[in-house]
Amino acid sequence: MNWKVAPTYENWDIESIDEAAHKATVSCNCFKCGGTGSYAWFGVCFRCSGTGKERKIVKAYTPEEYERYMKAQARAKEKRVEKEKERQQNLKDKSEENKAELLAKWGFDAENPCIYVVFGENTYSIKDEIKTRGGRYNPAFGWHFTRQTEVPAGYSLIPIAFDDVYDWLPMVKRFEIKETAKQVVEDAKNALLPSSKSEFIGELKERIRGLKVTLTGARAVSSPYGTSIMFTFKQEDNELVWFTSCPPDEKDAIVGHEYSLIGTVKDHKTYHGVKQTYLNRCILKELVI
Repeated sequence: MNWKVAPTYENWDIESIDEAAHKATVSCNCFKCGGTGSYAWFGVCFRCSGTGKERKIVKAYTPEEYERYMKAQARAKEKRVEKEKERQQNLKDKSEENKAELLAKWGFDAENPCIYVVFGENTYSIKDEIKTRGGRYNPAFGWHFTRQTEVPAGYSLIPIAFDDVYDWLPMVKRFEIKETAKQVVEDAKNALLPSSKSEFIGELKERIRGLKVTLTGARAVSSPYGTSIMFTFKQEDNELVWFTSCPPDEKDAIVGHEYSLIGTVKDHKTYHGVKQTYLNRCILKELVI
């Protein structure tokens, strides 16, 4: 009779069959010593006692019994798969429930959660008003709301899908800001800005002299290192920025006036899709027309 053993031992050698007990003695090379029976440094292999063979007594099946056994194994596997699917679905449902609860706690619309980013020039100047209306600040988004809200004149809200900027971590039941979130917000803002013709001026570390510019803005900026003044200039279509902690007198730097500018190119950066040239060690000389 063609006796069979379970698939686990199908690659083992069948040494003998006890037909009365339906048992088979199977063997293969020892997993520890690879069939040599010893180690170079440790002597006789303790797993196979130096025989080089791994032996076991396992159940033996007649062809009919083996067919029934395999069908039973297939049914058991199907049940395990179904049970695992059910478990995964329960975990998913529970995860979605936890996610919805946290969104509601944060004040989001659970059906269509969005963050509404405040869009406009110098949101810092209206930060107190945004706070009183329930707005929040995040370095990745700037000032934003969890729902549609009225904002001061001259400003608007940009809706951004919650899932575009947050990842849900079900194992710890919390949200995490995506690494790409800041870029997503920047792209959404840039899409609303008019196209700019501004180009970078000069090369890094180049000393520029006699550049005819118009002073377009001057405001205080606080940082861990103290307060400095940020001056912005227009040179035809190009934009320039100068940060300084030692600004000229107010009478020598008046917004709207034209100046002859001397400065060293410190950096080239793009802000809201506009190329800006950053300067330092600047000197302003008002143009007399």
